[in-house]
Amino acid sequence: MSRGELVRLVDEAEADSVIRRSLRHCRSQDELILAARRLGYRITRVDLQQAQREDQKEQRIQALDAQCINVPITEAMAEQVDVEQIVNAPEQL
Repeated sequence: MSRGELVRLVDEAEADSVIRRSLRHCRSQDELILAARRLGYRITRVDLQQAQREDQKEQRIQALDAQCINVPITEAMAEQVDVEQIVNAPEQL
């Protein structure tokens, strides 16, 4: 697999306007792969699909993180429940 090549392409495209210009016209994955290969990068469709899945996963994680509430540890500890008290309490009907 050529995942390292895809990472190298992205890193170098971010730093080099000539590479960015060469890739900017691409309208499909196939065009992107061909352009990258012309530039000397050995990437595959599998690399692009894997990167897309990883990006989608990261976006889902960020969306979930945005929904979380950050509670200071001291506040969380103040609200901590005594587990033994719950375990040893008689069942209520």
